[in-house]
Amino acid sequence: MSFDIEKPLSKVEYLYDNASMRRARPTRPSSDYDRAYLDNNPLKASRDPCRSTPLQRNGNASSSDLKELFSRFDIESKVIPWDIIARTRELCAKYLSGSWNKVTPQRFRLKAITGGMSNLLFLVEMPDDIEPVSTEPRSALLRIHCNVDLEHLLNESVVFTLLSERALGPKLLGVFPGGRFEQYIPSRPLLCHELSLPSISRRIGCLLARVHALDVPIMKEPMIVEVAEGWLAKLRKVESKVAHKMRLNTVQVDLSKCPGEITCELLSDELDLLRECLENSNSPLVFCHNDLQEGNILLHNKYKIDSEGNLDVKEGEEPLVLIDFEYANYNYRGFDFSNHICERILDYSDNKPPYYSIKQHQFPDENDQSVLFNAYLDELEQMTNNGSEDRRPPYFVCELPKRREEAVEQLLTETRRFIAVSHLFWSVWSFMQAEESPIEFDYVSYGLDRLALYYEHKSDLLEYLQ
Repeated sequence: MSFDIEKPLSKVEYLYDNASMRRARPTRPSSDYDRAYLDNNPLKASRDPCRSTPLQRNGNASSSDLKELFSRFDIESKVIPWDIIARTRELCAKYLSGSWNKVTPQRFRLKAITGGMSNLLFLVEMPDDIEPVSTEPRSALLRIHCNVDLEHLLNESVVFTLLSERALGPKLLGVFPGGRFEQYIPSRPLLCHELSLPSISRRIGCLLARVHALDVPIMKEPMIVEVAEGWLAKLRKVESKVAHKMRLNTVQVDLSKCPGEITCELLSDELDLLRECLENSNSPLVFCHNDLQEGNILLHNKYKIDSEGNLDVKEGEEPLVLIDFEYANYNYRGFDFSNHICERILDYSDNKPPYYSIKQHQFPDENDQSVLFNAYLDELEQMTNNGSEDRRPPYFVCELPKRREEAVEQLLTETRRFIAVSHLFWSVWSFMQAEESPIEFDYVSYGLDRLALYYEHKSDLLEYLQ
């Protein structure tokens, strides 16, 4: 699951400081663009109305400045304060440049997408009657980092930049202290049932191969158990003891395989067992997306899925783009496969409680999964053959059998054994979200359903200990 919108921030009324605007002495413009820049960025010729500290001509405000300013935004009010509009306009002029210098704050288009304690996301757009003069985009997404762990932010920024350069994600348009500009892609997220369409499954297989082949300059150790243990540590700090009676909500499994009550101690024991299984899995460590569900795969608006489930795509075109690499890191390859396969039965489009459904009848059989894996192997083969003589193929390619049938069978087995891993991982996440998130979603029911499926598939995972 990808959404992480936490409780809205309090709205603070802002009074525009016209007096300080009149007293300021502007910098002499050296060109038409500089003149337009100063004319349309009044805050540049003044003192920062939020911090009362001078802003330099280079436009470099600190991340704490932006954090304080944007903390005044309340997404529920749907009203964006004027100082946020002016500062955003200023950032566009400086980092997107070109015709953005010509847009006055009064004509500046700014739309809030999401808001919370971690990130704020806005869509910025030029007026229709202003044309770009160079390569500057007509629209972009502005992401403001709020309360984010610095280590996580560093890793996420490195990942986003690399994916942008490799055309595996939205383009990076600008970086500044406290946030960045990202490419806005006119698109829609895939629907749950579309993940299993052969035309879509093949595309996803190709994209996964490209992601797994990346050499990303971050820590190359699996952290899946440590991450889950971190969530569990938060649960242990909850004043009221976290314990849930096992019940089934949208799944059908053999309850005799499940414990009667779910506690932190029980989850901790399961994570210890999981660690032992993973260490014996021999699943190669690769760079993984780790959350490849339908909402994180966009279909460009220019492409349509017809009634037969086909895509009309020309050679060399890529209709899909992966987004939201929040959980991306080095992980066992089997997790990325199994997690995506699990997502093919998890539908988050329900608008009534519990706001999700688990459609077990849609679980892909081996023939359906083989479509994904054959496309994955085709892409790896093409990447290896098209490389230069001194370019070595990704190391994990070498451990796959040479015969295609055997390679597909190995991936099928690896995925089957990791199905339980995905269910346990996201069940712990869901129990933690139930204590912290204000989102209208039945996290407890979701966590119990995922945990029930973990026990249903646990015997496959235990094969690693035999």
